[in-house]
Amino acid sequence: MRIDVLTLFPKMFESPFAESIVARARSTGRLDLGLHDLRTWATDRHRTVDDVPYGGGAGMVFSPQPLADAIRALRARGRVVLLSAQGRRFDEAAARRLAALDHLVLVAGHYEGVDERVIESDVDEELSIGDYVLTGGELPAMVVVDAVARLLPGVIDAASLRDESHDAGLLEGPQYTRPPEFEGRKVPAVLLSGDHASIAKWRRAEAIRRTLERRPELIEHADLAPAERARLPRPAAKAPVRDADLIAAYRSGVGSYRIAARFGISPATVRARLRAAGVRLRAARSALRGPTAAEVARMRATGLTVRELARHYGVSHVTILDRLKKAAK
Repeated sequence: MRIDVLTLFPKMFESPFAESIVARARSTGRLDLGLHDLRTWATDRHRTVDDVPYGGGAGMVFSPQPLADAIRALRARGRVVLLSAQGRRFDEAAARRLAALDHLVLVAGHYEGVDERVIESDVDEELSIGDYVLTGGELPAMVVVDAVARLLPGVIDAASLRDESHDAGLLEGPQYTRPPEFEGRKVPAVLLSGDHASIAKWRRAEAIRRTLERRPELIEHADLAPAERARLPRPAAKAPVRDADLIAAYRSGVGSYRIAARFGISPATVRARLRAAGVRLRAARSALRGPTAAEVARMRATGLTVRELARHYGVSHVTILDRLKKAAK
């Protein structure tokens, strides 16, 4: 696999990638890693790659021409990913999806961001490693490279990749090693039994338990058997949606589909409750509702499911399927 990283600070990558798994992947030829200084594509003598934002505000913005030239020089047929705080959350599924590619171009964002026109024309997707702000996209780019490199065939023994955290959507359960007792705390007896079936069952149960305790939001999409899902504790009841909140949202100009997505109820329920509250509903729009077919197709190409797209745009999954059909024609 080939990964090209476009950055203002290529030297930041030298030490982390000279050690451990990424270094092994590079030395065996399974990962070809290229580090590129964005200033190489600057056209003035000061090697300027940023400018003040239109409309005012603090900070600087990546200028479009140097960045676009750099991406186009590197991308060939590769996928271009911009690391930014506005991106979709990077997770194990995204790492596996990217690891299946032959070529990846990572753009380390900086300053206040990137000129939107470059994102629209030359970036395939944006990714974020978390809901916090860093000084630049270099560390997120390192995270992506590390997560992807370890998944490349032959880099890590396949057995070591099984039953890891986030495999099948679950966190990994607790691990123990010798001695069998440490400061009065004993290793669970099942792990010392030699009964591999019982050990596997225990580890599976512990993975589910730990996920429920620490990351309960993962359980909904985890790969659980029907019997396992049936044994899950009932989720806490959601607070009822107040009519006043629905009315305020509707009178602000938001449509029933987006209100439904916001409060987790159906659009029909929104309209029925508004009518019951005496709200006069606006006439249905004759124009196309929600995102265009091209917009949906572009987001679908990033790996989002139909349900995720529906939540993203605040429309029904039927609308998303309709747009995808239109885009395929």
